[in-house]
Amino acid sequence: MSRIKTKTTWQRHLPQKPRRVYRGYYQAQKKKSNKKIIRIIWLIVFVFLLQSIWQAPFLRIDNINIHNNKDITTQEVKESIQNELTATRWLIFKNNNYFLFDSRPMYDILMVEYNLDDVIITKKFPNIIDITVQEKVSHFIWQKDDTLYLLDTDGALNRQIRDLDDKYLILRDLRTSVPNGDAKFSPDEISSIHQIYLKWFELVGAKAKLVQIDIDDDWHLLELRTEVGYYVKLDATEDITEQLDNLNKILFAGNITGVDIDYIDIRFGDKVFFK
Repeated sequence: MSRIKTKTTWQRHLPQKPRRVYRGYYQAQKKKSNKKIIRIIWLIVFVFLLQSIWQAPFLRIDNINIHNNKDITTQEVKESIQNELTATRWLIFKNNNYFLFDSRPMYDILMVEYNLDDVIITKKFPNIIDITVQEKVSHFIWQKDDTLYLLDTDGALNRQIRDLDDKYLILRDLRTSVPNGDAKFSPDEISSIHQIYLKWFELVGAKAKLVQIDIDDDWHLLELRTEVGYYVKLDATEDITEQLDNLNKILFAGNITGVDIDYIDIRFGDKVFFK
């Protein structure tokens, strides 16, 4: 005979004892939730209050002073760093606040854009920054077609400029092939250019201001252009001092103007030719 298995399932259908409802528990949870909401609200109020204080107009940096600059203008610097001044800090603040101001990005921008030797940025309460720049020394503007660059003392590109400036001697490059890289002249070539620049000032001086040197493929012929109209033919491979001294004697001997002649050729020792 097989065993009959039974299972008492009827108990589950009997009435159960009601569970106790802990009303205090729900009230405590509700209070905790309300406290969190209040804390969040106070945090938002605090952040906006802090923002209103830190972004107060009298703490907003809007006075920029540039020191020791010769080629760079205040306007150029302001344009270069404007985006960094208004950059966002900590999501809702700006870098133009006196207390939040970070000078490092501006330092990097100015060093690269203007090829400086150094730049020092300091802030003064409540809304001033002082920028002291140390520019690379430039005496020449290198001109190739419509491209203009200041050159450093080694003949390498310093920084690009927009317009000619009569403070500098213009080196108009007419060569068919220009060296790649920043160095546009060899050490010997830039040495000759420096010698012409210095000796002209020493020997010729105010008799005729030198404003431009036309440089072609042949260094046996450089054309030195003056502000009075005529130009001077010079051989950069020969004694530059002797040639300019001969020019000085010619200018000292007579009142020569650009109306009288087109050029003076001083490449052949004591024999000076006019046209």
